[in-house]
Amino acid sequence: MKLIVSDLDGTLLNSKHEISKENVKALRTAKENGYEVAIATGRIYTDVLNILKKADIEAHIISGNGSTVHTIEGKKIKSWSIPKDELKAAIHWLIDNNFFLQLLTDKNVYLHYDFENTIKEDYKLAKSNNPKITKEYIDITMNLIFSQYGIKYFNNIDELLDSDLEFCCISSMSFDENKLNYGREYVKNFKGLSSVISHKYNFELVSKDASKGNALEYLAKHLNISLNDVIAFGDNFNDVSMFKKAGISVAMGNAENEVKRMCRFVTLTNNEDGVANFIYRHLEKTNAESTPA
Repeated sequence: MKLIVSDLDGTLLNSKHEISKENVKALRTAKENGYEVAIATGRIYTDVLNILKKADIEAHIISGNGSTVHTIEGKKIKSWSIPKDELKAAIHWLIDNNFFLQLLTDKNVYLHYDFENTIKEDYKLAKSNNPKITKEYIDITMNLIFSQYGIKYFNNIDELLDSDLEFCCISSMSFDENKLNYGREYVKNFKGLSSVISHKYNFELVSKDASKGNALEYLAKHLNISLNDVIAFGDNFNDVSMFKKAGISVAMGNAENEVKRMCRFVTLTNNEDGVANFIYRHLEKTNAESTPA
């Protein structure tokens, strides 16, 4: 194996949205053993850079669910932005149907200034249909949103959409199961877009040509590394496209059961340093096989 690629949320990041010291140590050990390291995430590029800087590690970065590819030196080598007509149609449909949304470029996350009320209203709807749902989900969602780097706020959506900005991803969500499923199904009508799921309550829209798998393939080719020599870590359905490309696919212990069944291996949870655990075991096995008897 020559390239290790890892998702962030629910995978390399623990529940505190941090890369643990053990995971950092494992990635550095892999580098010392000749491996390239990459991150593949739904987060934006500048947000990932901020997270890696705090952990004092460097990596190639696939961001926006495969919409952009940056090298370890910070050079953007590929991007798939959302066509303007599809972008406007999708955004206005989401707004007209009272969906919370985030608009992503590779540098910033754009939120409506009143987004917190949209989330709270959605929670009220969910609570009326499912009394068992708790406020904990709002707190988790808010913490995840505010953990992002590069947040900007907008008031006039048409003004934002008519700007020169290139948007790579639309992220939406609902706590209400019926509303969520309706949204996930309806957005399939936007033929220029592809929909992926990275969380129990969300769906994200990217260009039809963008995916973590396609971005991984592009990066591997750029690095002159065979996809058979790639180890991919992830926990959710937006990671499936890269699992299908990688020689070794590894699901986290906290991954959805369906995702686990798609992978060759399952490691420990993200709060148990599952990425590090697998890297160490893989290196131990590889080194043992290369040592003469």
